[in-house]
Amino acid sequence: MEGFSVDAPGVIKGFGEHAVVYGRTAIAVAIDIYATASVSAESGETMELRLLDFEESARFSLSELRHIYEEYRSRTSIEEYIKNSSRIDAHALPYAVVAARLVNETGMERLPSVVEIHSEIPMQSGCASSAACSTAFAVALARFSGVRPEDHKMVDIAREGERIVHRSEGAGKVDVIASYYGGYVSTADGGKRVPIEVRLNMVLVDTGPKKSTAETVGNVRRLYQQDREATEKRLEEIERCAVEGLKALASGDLVKGGEYMYRDHEILRELGVSSEGLDKAVGIAKKNGAYGAKLSGGGGGGIAVVLCRETGGMVKAMEEAGFKAYVAEVSLSGARDFLE
Repeated sequence: MEGFSVDAPGVIKGFGEHAVVYGRTAIAVAIDIYATASVSAESGETMELRLLDFEESARFSLSELRHIYEEYRSRTSIEEYIKNSSRIDAHALPYAVVAARLVNETGMERLPSVVEIHSEIPMQSGCASSAACSTAFAVALARFSGVRPEDHKMVDIAREGERIVHRSEGAGKVDVIASYYGGYVSTADGGKRVPIEVRLNMVLVDTGPKKSTAETVGNVRRLYQQDREATEKRLEEIERCAVEGLKALASGDLVKGGEYMYRDHEILRELGVSSEGLDKAVGIAKKNGAYGAKLSGGGGGGIAVVLCRETGGMVKAMEEAGFKAYVAEVSLSGARDFLE
């Protein structure tokens, strides 16, 4: 298909999962595994959205996107909006809302005839595949139409996809920022990229299907309600790991940064959001000399991140234990680069 493509990196959580829900600092890192939005060179009266990973497609016209925008803007809740939008395929709805905002708030007057979306990021693993897809799509549409919203607005528009996917107004901020800018992102001061250029040798370990983030967040919330004092102490310790761990990585002290990763994982395990597979992977990492390892994302399965000296031996050790494992590096560029 003639036209152009936009790549948006996946994202792992370096530190701070779950504590971020309670206002604590979390650190996200963009990785060199990408979601791609490919846009046709031609305009059309309608845009065909091809979701290659689901083998599904949908069509939207400018007038339909304006109608979707009015419905979405008048919503009383995300849940209510999704329920009332059953005419739109569930997999296509996040992109329809992103496109609706771009059309109505940036003066877009034309649509590409075809947009294809594909992600090489493992889905539902804790690597922010949906956030990367929404980010790539938003940037691709903006570039096609020649509009250039300010960065904070582009991030918020791309987040609409995450709000729909996760059924939450607060979803997706750190993931979308990291996928949009690349590199390291801290949620401190409202969420921003941190000027760190350190490359990390990482192995991502797929420990199997994960629970939904909504479920694991709900489990922590119940624990918080049952024993607020003890849970607060754990959340404070997770934030300390995030703040000090980032400082260590920024200075190139991977030993100290890895220690904070191990500690972060242990506290998350105490909060009940780890799993047998995640704990096993972290144990194998430690036994084989990794600097650090921890779960990434909501937990309850999914990806473990291992920071190590040499990746080949670590991948072999994980595969011998029955896990899928692959090498990842920090992506210091994000989807924003395609707007330059």
